[in-house]
Amino acid sequence: MEFSLEKLYDVENEIEAVFSSTLGVKWGEVNKTTVTRCDKGTLSSLVISAVKVLVKSKDILRSAAVHVEQLKKDQLQDQKTLLRLQDDLIQSRNEQVEAVQKTVKSEIRSFSDVVKQGCKEKITKQELKAAVKSA
Repeated sequence: MEFSLEKLYDVENEIEAVFSSTLGVKWGEVNKTTVTRCDKGTLSSLVISAVKVLVKSKDILRSAAVHVEQLKKDQLQDQKTLLRLQDDLIQSRNEQVEAVQKTVKSEIRSFSDVVKQGCKEKITKQELKAAVKSA
């Protein structure tokens, strides 16, 4: 029997019907007094009906257990996939950072080379003072 909430509700209704039809009470209201008032025929019907419902419940519970195990396996697989994707993202970000660092270092070297080449002649103190005063 395949698990579904509908089947679970059906079993609950069957349990209610068993106690209602044999003892005349709701299943949550069953107690020693309501059971001891019954004759053997009523008790026999109650036991037989209860066993049938228990067997059906057992089958539904087994099916539910199979579904739960499959959900656990699926969740574990999804978590592994998520971790792999996170690792891929981190690797991609690291590669991007390395590329930016390489570009920045290259550009700094280029700028440094330009500055060095542009300042080949020496500036005297007097020229530097005059440049500062005029600025």
